[in-house]
Amino acid sequence: MDSIEGKVALVTGASQGLGRVIAQELAKLGCRVVVNYANNTANAEQVKREIETAGGDVRIVRCDVGDEAAVNEMFRELGPVDILINNARLDPWRRTADMSEGEWFDRVMRVNLKGAFLASLAFFEQAKARGWGRIVNIASVRSFRPAEMNMIAYGVSKLGMHALTRAFADNGAPYGITANTVAPGMVVTENIGKRLTPEKYAEESAAIPLGRGATCGEIADAVIFPLRNGYVTGETININGGMYYAP
Repeated sequence: MDSIEGKVALVTGASQGLGRVIAQELAKLGCRVVVNYANNTANAEQVKREIETAGGDVRIVRCDVGDEAAVNEMFRELGPVDILINNARLDPWRRTADMSEGEWFDRVMRVNLKGAFLASLAFFEQAKARGWGRIVNIASVRSFRPAEMNMIAYGVSKLGMHALTRAFADNGAPYGITANTVAPGMVVTENIGKRLTPEKYAEESAAIPLGRGATCGEIADAVIFPLRNGYVTGETININGGMYYAP
């Protein structure tokens, strides 16, 4: 297993939820963590304080990952980045009623898929000269399951991340860069109550063979594995309580 101590790890969308916990766990392993966020500076500052209080090395950087110029500037400012976790996404449960179908589709693709593409390109160009790099794309079990009408854009965006993984795995192999996908099912974050009523959470949980959503820590464990194991690349780690195989 490779040591990731001292590696610079950029986690996109890390001011809350799963990204926040991934950043915290990487800091515990000795990574120099970069917390990326788009809008909520207060949340990002809070994550920074939490990691620093625990003895970790962290900085925050505001960047809209769907903006090509902004992404390239972020990587210029950061300098060498060894690990990229493409976690930023638009929450499919937070769509407003005034958005048209086309507008929502464009917004979801811009953040979830285009953002991962742009960040991976910028990461790849600066990592290949050093002969070591790790990309992990956070997709979803919804990559594989037929989507409800209101979830189509989200599912398509997450399915596209698998193509990104395979492309960067193949192109990155000669440079010691691996790329893998982690595909969670339902994850219980601090914001789940804003997205799901208790009744809806119970309904969603009942459809999972293990009967519950994952903790963020359980998903973070799956993210860390391909960072430390340099022989896994182009793969998908499914971690979903059995949703993948369930009818």
